Parts: sequence; C-alpha cells; structure tokens
Amino acid sequence: MPIIPTPDDKAEEKLFHNELINVYPTILPLDKINFWRQNNRTIFTFERLCRLKKEDLKDISIEDITRFVAEQDVHRLQELTDSIERNGVQVPLIIRDDGILLDGNRRYFACQWLKMQCTEKNKILPESLSKIPVLVIRKADLKAKDTLELKILAEANFIRDLKVPWPLDAQARAVEDYYEKLKTDKNAEHEEALTEIVGVFGITRQRAVDLLETLNLTKQFIKEGGKIDEKIRRRGIIEDKFVYFWEFRNKAMKGRGAFDESNGLDEVREMFFRLMAKEPTNPITNVKQVEPLAQSKRHPAVWKILKDSDGDKLSVVVSIMNEMKEVRMAEDKIRIFLSWLKDAKELTPNAKILLRVVAKLAKAKAAIKKI
Repeated sequence: MPIIPTPDDKAEEKLFHNELINVYPTILPLDKINFWRQNNRTIFTFERLCRLKKEDLKDISIEDITRFVAEQDVHRLQELTDSIERNGVQVPLIIRDDGILLDGNRRYFACQWLKMQCTEKNKILPESLSKIPVLVIRKADLKAKDTLELKILAEANFIRDLKVPWPLDAQARAVEDYYEKLKTDKNAEHEEALTEIVGVFGITRQRAVDLLETLNLTKQFIKEGGKIDEKIRRRGIIEDKFVYFWEFRNKAMKGRGAFDESNGLDEVREMFFRLMAKEPTNPITNVKQVEPLAQSKRHPAVWKILKDSDGDKLSVVVSIMNEMKEVRMAEDKIRIFLSWLKDAKELTPNAKILLRVVAKLAKAKAAIKKI
C-alpha cells in the first residue's frame, strides 16, 4: 500500500537510461523513510549484525543497526554525517511510494547517526533532518517498466559523481543481479546481457566479466566454509578484501601466468582460500603478495616452503619470488643491451671502457661457475 502521497499535479518526468518515469519531488522527515534491507552495500553488514545479536533485522532497533553500520570502516559513515551536519542532504533520496529506498541508504544511515550523536550530546537536532529531499516513484510505475528499478540502482551508484563508489563486492552483486534478471526475464544470451550491462552501468565489458567471475570465486570461498557461522565470517572477509580475490583471479586464473585444472589450479586456489580464511591472522597482509603466492607453485622448492609452513612463511616465499623476478628483469635488460650493441655503428670511448668492465666481470663469473 502506498504510504507517501504522489498527487498527479506534482509529477515531474525524470530520465533513467533513456526511460522516462514520473517522479514526485517532496520533503520528508527522517522518521517517514525506511532503509533498504536488501541493499548490496550493506547486506553483509546486516547479516553479521543479526548473527551477533541472534535476532532478525526487524527486531533490532534502528539505533543498534545504525551504530553497527557506523562502526564498519567500509561505509565511511562519519565522513558523510559531518557533511550532512554542515550542509544537509544535498542529493535527493530516491524512494518508492511504499517508503522503500531505491537509492540513499548510506545518506539515510548518516542522518540517523547524526540524530543519535546530537541526542547523546544534548544538541538541538539540525532542521535538515526534518526536511530531507526525496524523489518519490510509484511502485506501480516501476512494475510497468521492465528492469527500470535496477536501472535506477545502476545510475544512482555506478555513474560517476561525487559519491563514495560502491565497494567492488557490492558492485559485483549488483551487476550479477541485473545479469541474472536479463537471462531469466528476457532469455538474453551471455553476450547480449553483457552488452546491456555495459550500457546500463557505464562500465566496460571486461570489467563486467571481471566482476562476475571474481564474484563466482568468492562464492566458492564462502561455500567451502561449511557451517553457517563460518560462511557468515567469510562473507565479512570478502566485504573487506574483495580486491584480493580480484588479484588472485587476474594473476592465477587469467593471462600468461594462468593455472588450470591440469597444472595445479586446485592446489593453488586451496592454499589461497586457506590463508584468506585465517583472518585476523592471515599472512597475506598486502594485495601485492597474491601474485608471488600463486606463482610460487611453479617452483617446487619454493612451494614446499609455503606448503610445509601452512602459509606462515609467506613473507619468505614472497621475497624469493620477487628476487627471481628481479633476475628475469635484469636478463631482459641484458637482451636489450645486446640488441643495441649489435646495431651500434660505432662506440664512444666511454662505452668501450664499460664494455671491457662487463667482459671482465662476465669472464670472472664464468670461471667461478667452472670451479
């Protein structure tokens, strides 16, 4: 049932990805707005809170929910709260006439957090909390336009503006939601769905593929957690470190350095999952460690160090692999130097002196190897 009035004489047309729909601009107090429970940005935060409280989200007070959201660094709520305290809500929330947010969950919680902070400090509530700008859309109008609700979500959170971008994992889930809806409702083929995603979300085809495939990798990580408590814990790890899974996919499953099922992918992936699950004692403390971790599988002695220590000697393995990389880079420079030397028509006196030094060093290295 609609709970927010949408009088016909107040309608304005707004364009979302070349589809016009009536919106009804108005001003609402904070207590007339309901947060979006299924928002991909906050859904894992809500799940962890419910698990912690052992209660359903509907039974947890808005104050407890807001405080928990504010405590999660990923949402950067205090920064937005300070801005709203100074300037009010500058970008209208988008809301259905049944009170459910389509865009603005983070602004909503920032307003709630500001209200709580003012109450705790006995400060007068800012007038802006009673006059929040919103654009109301009739739920019936959304149902009449296929995928429009998801397009509004895409435009509100993917098109570049001054908002904090959605974390990668939330972006991936939003892209997957749209992808699956196209496949189910329109029987779209894979490439057809990707083409529409590119247009709707304003991202490249490759980025859409990267998001979807990395999301599948994280789903496998969660699934291997087994019991529900461990799965919830692993979801929290992904929310904070989705980029590590992104890097693993790029360095171990794609391109020249890719593994497959026949040359050790299962074993490499198992090691990566095991270390990621060690949070908060995960030895992978930097995303740059992911590539040497994966590529150490190609060097049996190095891989044995990693495997025998159950990953605890990752820093040693990373150092060894980086040294090997430096050697390869030095060899590449020698090849470039030899190419230059071959093509050089004449050498300067200084170049001749340096070449004698190089020849002397090379001769000494060769003599040591013979011994």
